Amino acid sequence: MSNTLLKYCGIKSRDDYFKARQSKANYLGFIFADSKRQVQSKQVASWLKENPPGDKKLVGVFVNQAITEIVQITKEVHLDVIQCHGEEEPSFIKELKESTNAEIWKVIHHKSQEQFNLAPYKDLIQGIVVDSKKGSQYGGTGTRFDWEAIPHYQRQAKEISIPCFIAGGVNGETIEELLSYQPEGIDISSGIETDFSKDVAKMNFIESKVKHDETSTESR
Repeated sequence: MSNTLLKYCGIKSRDDYFKARQSKANYLGFIFADSKRQVQSKQVASWLKENPPGDKKLVGVFVNQAITEIVQITKEVHLDVIQCHGEEEPSFIKELKESTNAEIWKVIHHKSQEQFNLAPYKDLIQGIVVDSKKGSQYGGTGTRFDWEAIPHYQRQAKEISIPCFIAGGVNGETIEELLSYQPEGIDISSGIETDFSKDVAKMNFIESKVKHDETSTESR
């Protein structure tokens, strides 16, 4: 696979999981917060037992949930990454970090690039995901933020030595534009779906674009 990390998120059924497991994604994401793509830990654990994820890392998405709940689900599903998708403060992240061995990623909901300072999260998180928030929905809306702000977030992430994933509005029509920013990671949910189910053809298309872009970059 190319150097750009791919996360396929919003896996909500056994069929979705089996499709994503066969993909070239590095991370598979499951939403355990209130969402139209919400899953239950026992469901996910059964899919994983039936067909283990291999070298793919598992990400659990949580929104302003209790640490006890997050830790319990992390253990039950054997999550590699906890993605905090709400307004979790550094103090919360610190307590969560002390309660689990999983990596922790923080989601930034882009409003303006001056409004979020990553410095307080230094040494507490292992990655950030920049997304857009639409009304009460914390993600998975298929809505992109102003991508001209991407370099700002990339610089902030680089300063504390963590990867920066871009989410929101990523699909087959926008992938080439996003790749021009050379993102370290791409997080896609609705952009790889047809009729609310994961679509193998759309996954393959995204992967072909990412792989081709990396090959072109290496040859320059």
